[in-house]
Amino acid sequence: MQTPPVGSQPLNLTPGNLSVAKEGTYFVFVLLISILAWVALAFTIIGLVYGLLIGLFLWIGNGLLIAYLRSEAVRVSEKQLPELHATFLDVCARLGVRQIPALYVLEAGGALNAFATRFSGRDFVVIYADFLGALGAQSSEMKFVLGHELGHIKSRHILKQILLAPGLFCPLIGPAYRRAWESSCDRHGAYAANDVEGSVRAMMVLGGGRDHGRSLNAEVYAAQHTEERGFFVSLHELTSGYPTLSRRVSDVLALKYGQPAPAPKRNPFAYLFGLFVPGGNLGGGGASSLLIMVVVVGLLAAMAIPAFQKVRESATHRACYNSRLQLEAALEQHILEHGKAPDSWDEIVGAGKLIATMPVCPTGGSYSASSNENGKYVAECSTHGSGPPPRPGAPR
Repeated sequence: MQTPPVGSQPLNLTPGNLSVAKEGTYFVFVLLISILAWVALAFTIIGLVYGLLIGLFLWIGNGLLIAYLRSEAVRVSEKQLPELHATFLDVCARLGVRQIPALYVLEAGGALNAFATRFSGRDFVVIYADFLGALGAQSSEMKFVLGHELGHIKSRHILKQILLAPGLFCPLIGPAYRRAWESSCDRHGAYAANDVEGSVRAMMVLGGGRDHGRSLNAEVYAAQHTEERGFFVSLHELTSGYPTLSRRVSDVLALKYGQPAPAPKRNPFAYLFGLFVPGGNLGGGGASSLLIMVVVVGLLAAMAIPAFQKVRESATHRACYNSRLQLEAALEQHILEHGKAPDSWDEIVGAGKLIATMPVCPTGGSYSASSNENGKYVAECSTHGSGPPPRPGAPR
């Protein structure tokens, strides 16, 4: 194994290369997919209405989240948790963040996590209380976590996850782009901490817990990324919106040498199965994933609900049409047998008559009959009229 240099500062890491190159590559593909999806939605009037409703619900939901933070969480300042506040200011200065986001500490039932969000032009960073207790307010581990979340803000990931939701939902490319986000933000965190070992310890706390994470062997854990392979591991990697934690640890440790960590090959069949698993990181990820899920569900509803309504209307119209055909056939038979049309439906509907029970329109319409210009009696519905149902795709 190559001997690391003295100290643990990340090598060859500068403000100009904090984002991984593949993030920009994936962005192009995700952007093109999203533009096509949004344009297709905009040309559908119903889809446009749903899009506006989705935007409204997202705004309200995010507003309620921020209201919860502002009223329930602890706002960090020079008077409240001043040590954490000073650390946050140092990290912002290190990353060149001029507009300081609001920082909150939130009790989350023992969860070890942090997230960044944005509302009405303001940025917010949230640290879970137990994560703060596990890492310490002035530690390099905390600088890594704060730098990671500020990386999301600097890279505008919060805005992109809404605007690029259709592309993020696409199999393979969507999760790959999300994983590139996280890799870039890990580099932001390592640069902010200026301490590879401290950055790794923060991630080991995520993997091993607050009691044992710091004492775990990071080199051994990172080796799991190359040793623990197989079809399902590859499928998990391809469909997840986060790099595996062992991969993240491996990548950050590689910053000690200034070169990327080796990437093991994935099972080729995993790519085939990954094509059938949508992206969007719907399985986890806190508030960010929830926003993506709402957008994706809304998009699907905007496209599926109008189509479903058309199918349902066509089905009810077809059922009504079949009932009218049955009535018309009975009318013709009655005229053949009696030489005249019946005075009411009671003459042809009932036990032992031409029709046992009166047909019912699925939408509650009532039936009547009249003769046309050819002298043929035609049954008519008060809801659907006397014509056949429209052909699929035909204008109404």
